[in-house]
Amino acid sequence: MAVIDELKKITNDELLMTNGVFYIGEKGGPEEKIAEARGIIFYGIHTGKLRRYFDWRNFVDVLKVPIGFFESLRILKKLNPDLVFAKGGYVSVPVVLAARFLRIPVWLHESDVSPGLANKICSRFAQKIWLSFEESRKFFKNQNAEVVGNPIRREILKGDKAHGYKLTGFSQKHPIILIMGGSTGAKSLNKLVEAILPQLTKKAQIIHVTGTHELSECASSYRPRRAQPLLSKYRFASTHYKTFEFLNEELAHIYSIADLIVSRAGSGGIFEALAWHKPMILIPLPKTASRGDQIENAAVFEKHGWAMALDQNTLTPSKFLNSIQAFLQNEHLQAAMTERQKKAKFMHAASRIAEAIRKFRQKP
Repeated sequence: MAVIDELKKITNDELLMTNGVFYIGEKGGPEEKIAEARGIIFYGIHTGKLRRYFDWRNFVDVLKVPIGFFESLRILKKLNPDLVFAKGGYVSVPVVLAARFLRIPVWLHESDVSPGLANKICSRFAQKIWLSFEESRKFFKNQNAEVVGNPIRREILKGDKAHGYKLTGFSQKHPIILIMGGSTGAKSLNKLVEAILPQLTKKAQIIHVTGTHELSECASSYRPRRAQPLLSKYRFASTHYKTFEFLNEELAHIYSIADLIVSRAGSGGIFEALAWHKPMILIPLPKTASRGDQIENAAVFEKHGWAMALDQNTLTPSKFLNSIQAFLQNEHLQAAMTERQKKAKFMHAASRIAEAIRKFRQKP
């Protein structure tokens, strides 16, 4: 979506701006509503997740891939696009395979340090590969690869502090920590937060994005996207603590007032924090819950001095609390991290990709 927004800003091609950009995604998936809300024509396909571990769903999902391929083939024949831009994920595989069959050029973007299975497959058919990390080049040897960072939406950088303080009811007298567990929340991270809240809220104000699943047991009066005190699940309340199920339009305003971000290490979120020049403590998903991509992302951010990484497998509540408190007390560390973030050259990934697409379309 960030690339599409930039493409529409820089082009004077009326056809492209009105109905020349299409989105192919999972039928009934969340991307369908997002695309439609932005006025982008959406085509849904059936597709299954590619898993490298045993799961009974593999037997069902493997049948969906060829179905998605033929659906993609029909859609691409109808649209006859100049280019297919894929961001990875299992939905992209049948679309890229169909594009290859029809000899439509494919460009690919890899968000993480190491490619997932979908992008490993898709990269074989890509004419150009865009990377978020310099460290990813080794996975795409002898291929046309360029490092640009992870595209982020322009509006995510347009946060207003006054609006952020109004949303939370917080003051400017105490530091504000934004804790996020990803789009679906993070149960283990939420439990760590729960264990240290009484001590942590004495020194800081906490904004906790729990995820919709994690708040499903809370009081029925809860309303998503509105700041709330900690509810019955944690049996604790404080004027220094606010929870959100999730944040969409409000996230930019919350970023603007945060002094420290504690989060998982998904590429999207950490590149947004990097663009905001916010000190970070990253707690990546362990390999028992992922393929280890977040561990690699966090390690690279720590290596460049953009964040501090903690290992969930060895993280106790007391260690978690001590790490946050020590970080808040070390103003030199925070300032040095912010300065190193400002030197990172990943602010314009979306516009660079969009400009390359525009030039590609102008070629005879």
